[in-house]
Amino acid sequence: MRLLGQGRACGGISLLHAVGCGNGCAAPIDLWTHVSLTDEPLEISEDEHKLLQLLLDAWKARDLPLPDGNLGWKINSNIPIGMGLKSSSALLVAAMDALSQATGVMISDAVCCNILSAIQIQSGCSITGGRDDIVVCNNHSTILVDVYDEVACRIKRINMPPMEVFLIIRDLEKSKINIAEFENRKTRFEEIVLDLVSGNPLQAFSKNGQLVGEAIGDKDALVICEDIEILTNGRAAISGSGPAIAVICQREENQKIIEHLKSRGLQFIHTRIYQYPELTWEREPWE
Repeated sequence: MRLLGQGRACGGISLLHAVGCGNGCAAPIDLWTHVSLTDEPLEISEDEHKLLQLLLDAWKARDLPLPDGNLGWKINSNIPIGMGLKSSSALLVAAMDALSQATGVMISDAVCCNILSAIQIQSGCSITGGRDDIVVCNNHSTILVDVYDEVACRIKRINMPPMEVFLIIRDLEKSKINIAEFENRKTRFEEIVLDLVSGNPLQAFSKNGQLVGEAIGDKDALVICEDIEILTNGRAAISGSGPAIAVICQREENQKIIEHLKSRGLQFIHTRIYQYPELTWEREPWE
């Protein structure tokens, strides 16, 4: 078996649910999906919605070149699936990168976003298409997105501070979205947009979790989040439409968070906000 192309993408946690007001935002976390395009089919269990086949179909529909032979995929991921942590977007972004590397076809971020967004709607993974999720997985940065703008969906880059992240993994099915419940809270979701653009991403994170919990009727999640915020210095909120709950805190609060989660019998993963490395240039001193 030969690897023809490879790609990777990160997961994310929600700062603003896109169904609320048409804008969405997520912060990158240090969990990753790696995808390889191979020269022979492999059995994969991580693609319940057949996203990779839909991506190949979309690629062929645009008459883009593909390597010869029977193609397959290899997936290696530590992003929990179906938890609201952007696993579907990460899979598609990584697979698109693998296809591009294998064929030498370079696709702009805007076109990539349009293709993958259409696939997410077609597969039933997302109501809005998940442009905000695609952007965070692809750019590894926190960016406020207009999920209905097919040309220039990015509104503003958000400065998300480096923080520790605990992901509470609950053995529940993802909640079904009642759009009317989100529309009823549109004004409050729009307030979160103002928090983001004014430099308050942590406040946005907490508010969004509260509103999503109300909209999907996840009372247990709201109680868990309230306990964490009262009894520790962490902030807690549902990510996506759940069922995962994200807890963010400063590093010095790690032990307090860990002890609290263990005392409640909650299963969790410890990671961090991913900080995209910025290039810095240093001039050599003159001799």
